[in-house]
Amino acid sequence: MENKKNYIKRRSLLKGLASLPIAIGLSKVDSYGRDLSVDNKYISDENMALLQNVKGVLPKGKLWNWEISRLTIGCNPMGGWSHSRDLSYVGTLSGKWFTNEKIKETWAIAEQAGINFANLAAFQYPIFNEFKKETGSKMKCVSQCSIGKEDDRLLPLREAVDGGVDCIYIQGENTDSLAENEQLDCLHDAYEFTHKQNMPFGIGAHSIQTIKATIEAGIKADFYYKTFHHDRYWSAIPREYRVEYPKRPRITVSESSDGTQLYTYPDRNQWNDNMWDLFNDQTIEFFKTVKVPLFGFKVLAAGAIKPADGIRWAFENGSDFVCLGMYDFQIVDDVNTTIDILSTLGKRERPWFS
Repeated sequence: MENKKNYIKRRSLLKGLASLPIAIGLSKVDSYGRDLSVDNKYISDENMALLQNVKGVLPKGKLWNWEISRLTIGCNPMGGWSHSRDLSYVGTLSGKWFTNEKIKETWAIAEQAGINFANLAAFQYPIFNEFKKETGSKMKCVSQCSIGKEDDRLLPLREAVDGGVDCIYIQGENTDSLAENEQLDCLHDAYEFTHKQNMPFGIGAHSIQTIKATIEAGIKADFYYKTFHHDRYWSAIPREYRVEYPKRPRITVSESSDGTQLYTYPDRNQWNDNMWDLFNDQTIEFFKTVKVPLFGFKVLAAGAIKPADGIRWAFENGSDFVCLGMYDFQIVDDVNTTIDILSTLGKRERPWFS
């Protein structure tokens, strides 16, 4: 295993390469905070026209030593993880839309609209480094990382460091699984490893019980990523059928006596990739006691909730940041919506912790 010095050296090299195109000049920023020194080579004329409709400066909060936009960009659509309930083609469609070039364009649009923080999955590390090197982007990134297999728990974290990420959090489903199987102790090592790289460390979860369990186990985190949405949309599971750590139901296929394939579908009241904060009232109450930044994600319940509704609900109820998976053509509207919401938000029960 390589030591701390080697990892920091590798990260420094990657950061240096990413900044080469802008090393000879100073940033030029317009009245809306857009960095005019960034090369917009990836942005289509149509999306450049949309960017002219950005109507203000996206507010920022503090994470670690950085000023981070209150709206950040997620990565699920880019990976084809669309959470499309029973529309089986949508994930494939999303994955086909997001070619490497389209992923870069989406980040470029986001940055020009005022978003300066992106979630990355492992497959995106080289794409993000290319994007920064080719455009001069200053966007920060966080890896939604997993804990590795028992023989090397920290392997995915080391790969994230090698990939040049700025910080790490343990992805929600992964942490939920660790909590359900009483294997959370490995997060102590993940926290220590990440801090040795001079990075903030976060914990993600779908279940609020997971967050509670990590805190009860004395596991430290500099921020949390928590699913955070209301349940007033049509496909939400009726409350009486909700359970912690729901199992993923499967469509089963059998064969009749005449050779015909028979499909059996899950009960509608089971979890069907249709709800991610099953007990949002508990999330709201618990995070009133948590004094580090909260990133709310899945705030639109994967598209079931209108942005103006879901984003406002998340900020009103305690999110310090909102992480939103977006297509390129949605970014300007979502940025403008967030600017409007934050300018009229009023006082929250949970103080800002960023």
